[in-house]
Amino acid sequence: MALFGKKEGKSLFGKRKEEKDKKSERHELVDIPIESIIELSDLTTYQETGDTSHAFTLFTGKKYEGDGLLRYMYHVRDVEGELVVGVDQIAGTKDEYEVSRWIVDGEQELEDPLPDEMTLYYPDPDNEDEEIAVVYNRQEIVSAKLTVTDAQGKEEFEAELHEYINDNEELMSVELCGNWLTFYVGLLISRSDIEIYPATLNEQIRS
Repeated sequence: MALFGKKEGKSLFGKRKEEKDKKSERHELVDIPIESIIELSDLTTYQETGDTSHAFTLFTGKKYEGDGLLRYMYHVRDVEGELVVGVDQIAGTKDEYEVSRWIVDGEQELEDPLPDEMTLYYPDPDNEDEEIAVVYNRQEIVSAKLTVTDAQGKEEFEAELHEYINDNEELMSVELCGNWLTFYVGLLISRSDIEIYPATLNEQIRS
């Protein structure tokens, strides 16, 4: 005689609950809700803010999906300004990610094709009359579906990412969307340098 809700001594309802819970699991770095708080304690943020950690609010999320590419770029801000937290799935893994910190270094319309080598110029902190030239070399070009999420909802675009690196292993990613370029300059940080406090509101944006 079978017991109600059981088969061979195992709860059918428990199995359904386990399957539901397993299906709903999501890596904590993936698809963070708009208005979440992201706290950074990496060395660069520490040097810029003077705080051992600093909290920002997520206002725009970008998701790139391409051949061998799954990347999230979280645009965050505080009263002083904005920066970007990047999360890339490590190639060949299912749920392992590396974290990066970026700034938007410029936006412009595309005029000429992007070169294999690009030089950016930054103010010399030791001499205000001089500039420091930093050379970046292109590593690859990846076509991607771009999904942009903000407080108003979601939009999808076709994009192309041009990935560059310099001799100090600092990164530059150039997003080409339509005829518009966005330049991101950044570097890898440790997973321990980021703390996430997910928003409970605006969950409907992600559905």
